[in-house]
Amino acid sequence: MKPVRAVQYVDRDTGTAVGEVPDPVPGPDDVVVAVEACGLCGSDVHAIANGSVAPGQISGHEFSGRIAALGANVTGWSEGQPVAASPLGSCGKCRICARGLPFRCPNAPNIGITATGAYAEYVRVPARQLVLLPDELPVEIGSHAEPLSVSSQAVKLAQVGPGDPVLVYGVGPIGLYAIMALKLAGAGPIVAAGRSAGRRQAAVDVGADVVIDTREISVPEYAEQSGTRFAAVIECSAAPGAFNEAISVTEPGGTVVEVALTPEVAPVPLFGIISDGLHLVGSCAFSDETYAESVAHLAAGRVPVGRLVSERVSLDDTPDALRRLQTPGTLVRILSLPSS
Repeated sequence: MKPVRAVQYVDRDTGTAVGEVPDPVPGPDDVVVAVEACGLCGSDVHAIANGSVAPGQISGHEFSGRIAALGANVTGWSEGQPVAASPLGSCGKCRICARGLPFRCPNAPNIGITATGAYAEYVRVPARQLVLLPDELPVEIGSHAEPLSVSSQAVKLAQVGPGDPVLVYGVGPIGLYAIMALKLAGAGPIVAAGRSAGRRQAAVDVGADVVIDTREISVPEYAEQSGTRFAAVIECSAAPGAFNEAISVTEPGGTVVEVALTPEVAPVPLFGIISDGLHLVGSCAFSDETYAESVAHLAAGRVPVGRLVSERVSLDDTPDALRRLQTPGTLVRILSLPSS
């Protein structure tokens, strides 16, 4: 078994480094995917910076590539096919999976989180997690399916449609994909709020109707000055106080969807929630159905995901890119291209 190259976590001081690991072998129901593109996710960046990753762990869960090997029981797939791969393991049988929450399945690991990830030349994937990409589509585009699915799931939970004003609080990649998902749902006007100049410009590029700089005006101040209350707020910032600000600008009967993985323990204004009949919901990851829908949107060219890519880096340059994303500046999204 020849070794292959991958980005592994070393320690909190070093972060990650490229090393050699065993060539993955598919189990009976698995395939091995040659990774062509893997997005550098903010959750990976924060976990590596905080040292909450096991030594030797290979992260990476936003990926696409081509099938390189098939397990003994795998049918309907062949080597060389281009695929997007959901990282979410699922037995498909338990009560949690039946609720559309495969990432919480107690019986299956999640790639790049509790299983070996895709900052690597090759990764093992259960065949049930694959979605075929059209031959004419650049394989790289499939790496956008995972973050688009995260945002699309949040938009579904927001239950918005045409004529519904929506606030996207936070214009990191997930907030930007949320804007695109809201456009697909027909919602609007869409107001985006954030600090980074580069990412605010990206919000304009992907369809936000209004973009505010939260360093100059707060969300409650904007809502008061514009006379706007929102049918839904999709909170993607994890900024201190953002959750309560979101509640304060939501119209009666509206929904606040908390997407950001925030450590904040927020005081909840129960009287206002009850008297206004607000809906509060947490949204993490996505269902299998949402992932397949995201691939279909990408294949049809319905979402301008190419506008989000700031850089494409080699596997050797991925550790440095993960460090730079700790203070992203104008960077929006970086793709690692292991096969290059």
